[in-house]
Amino acid sequence: MTRTETITQFVDTILDEYVITKKKIRVDFFKYLQSEDIDRKTINEYTSDKFHFVTDLLDEVDGALDGDRFLVEAYGGYKKSELKELKCLLERFIHDVEKYKDFKKIVRRKRKKNPDQLTKDLHLIQKPVIIGEEKYTPVSKTEIIDSKSVFLINIKTNEILFLTGKKLSCTGARIINYDEELSGIKKIKKIDQTIKTIMSVTSLNCSRSFGELPNKIRSVPKTVSPNYFPLRVIK
Repeated sequence: MTRTETITQFVDTILDEYVITKKKIRVDFFKYLQSEDIDRKTINEYTSDKFHFVTDLLDEVDGALDGDRFLVEAYGGYKKSELKELKCLLERFIHDVEKYKDFKKIVRRKRKKNPDQLTKDLHLIQKPVIIGEEKYTPVSKTEIIDSKSVFLINIKTNEILFLTGKKLSCTGARIINYDEELSGIKKIKKIDQTIKTIMSVTSLNCSRSFGELPNKIRSVPKTVSPNYFPLRVIK
């Protein structure tokens, strides 16, 4: 078993315990990582390749709490208080992993990275896919660097992730420097019509156009799932 699999197995054990007992679990994930002496290479590999399974689960729990019809049905076996406790458990894990990653980080003189380096760990779909009734070619993920806005679509859940700011950038599997009040994620139903709208927006009206799409805006996920397809980048 690899060291990253050790972390994954531990998390699965904790989550299985909660699923069975639905009781608050007191665990310090940071101290666990310390006790296992997880090195810098391992924690970096975990956050790059496995971390999204936890963040995706957190997104689903958030969606269920926000009233998404499909997710409410999927998590119908949980009381709202139990979902909130599960959300708290996942957020604690994410926080402690990021904290441990920073703890293990080697401090060096900062060098300016190029777009390829900045997006190295941002795993987005970079090949043409059929969405709805049309085939689309993805925007290169490097185009996100220094852009003002980006629209990404999750091809598994049909969710639109909109991020906007003065100068977007990337670190690990996260897109950063976005405006939290204007950015967000929405579930979409009329996918072809929604994509048509997105492809016609400009830098002046993209925030308003996203806000006018149906369904409630949810907060931006901690990291970007590899199921996302970069549909539109606005410079």
